[in-house]
Amino acid sequence: MAKLNQKLIAEKLQLSTTTVSRCFTNHPKINPETRAKVFKLAAELGYSYSIQRNANPKRTTDRKKIAVIVGVEEKYRDQTDPAEELIAGIAEKTAAEKLDFEVFYVDPTVFSPKSRARQIIKGVTCLDWKGVVLIYPLQEESVSNIMAKFPTVSVLEDYDNCEVDCINQDQVRGISRMIQRLYDLGHRKIGFLSWKYAVHAPWVERRLGAYVENIYRLGLDLDTDLILNVKPHEQIPLETLADIVAEKQKDGVTAWVCAADHQAYRLYSDLEERGLKVPQDISLTGFDGIAPPPGQSQVTTIRIPFKDIGISAVNSLLHKIDHPVSNRRNIQVSGVVIEGETTAPPAKALAEQ
Repeated sequence: MAKLNQKLIAEKLQLSTTTVSRCFTNHPKINPETRAKVFKLAAELGYSYSIQRNANPKRTTDRKKIAVIVGVEEKYRDQTDPAEELIAGIAEKTAAEKLDFEVFYVDPTVFSPKSRARQIIKGVTCLDWKGVVLIYPLQEESVSNIMAKFPTVSVLEDYDNCEVDCINQDQVRGISRMIQRLYDLGHRKIGFLSWKYAVHAPWVERRLGAYVENIYRLGLDLDTDLILNVKPHEQIPLETLADIVAEKQKDGVTAWVCAADHQAYRLYSDLEERGLKVPQDISLTGFDGIAPPPGQSQVTTIRIPFKDIGISAVNSLLHKIDHPVSNRRNIQVSGVVIEGETTAPPAKALAEQ
């Protein structure tokens, strides 16, 4: 097995070892996108620069480092394009503020730091941490325990019971635009679906809430049978979702709002394997604006400015550090509509024209 070091990271990213080294030392000539790629891969591989540099974990520092903790199961890490853009924004802002940062990927199902623990990440000293940015859902108890030790900001997740500052997408506005687009094309039976995740993901429920709101706003009938994989004890396997969607298509359901792009792309592929064409037979929309997998068309979606959110996260964290007892802040960032190739008028409407 190759030794885990900066040379290995350089080889995997086809960069020079000098470039990789400069990423870890916050060199001003390294652009944020390159730094984000290096930090993301380092975190995925389990490489920690702070351990290499600080051989003595008891050594005190000036607390000039931002810790970025990304909660995503390993099997989903190749589907987290937004994380790389977020990290690019964090890299740009921390460089401007002359701060270091380090990224850690954790499995949210087992990541459970204790409030009195000396370490948040096993084997990593946190003596030099100035604050923490959390990306993606973690267990709420874990978030509370981190907040007890450090100023903390959550990105892309607004927790129900944690008074943590949050930088998030405007869920309601984004879903509203997707449903309006489908309605304007002539769709009148529109479903909503999601995947089930190992950790509670309130963002799914908030996007569902926006779906329900807009179904009523447009005067359409709300059919709860067209809401899939959202109920607390509902566990529909991914391969079964396409079968259900195909059956609903026979009942006149012509469009589906997927809670996220990665869900839409998987459904797109599964439907075409079953002989259904997107968008001729079924229209699909997503949310996030990630690039399509090889061989697939761009899904109609809301593109979120993740890099800007990363910059805002550092700004919010610095505000929290300077004003630790300030009221909780929830900042929402709107995205823009991306007209993809997965939406079209329903076949019946076309036939009547």
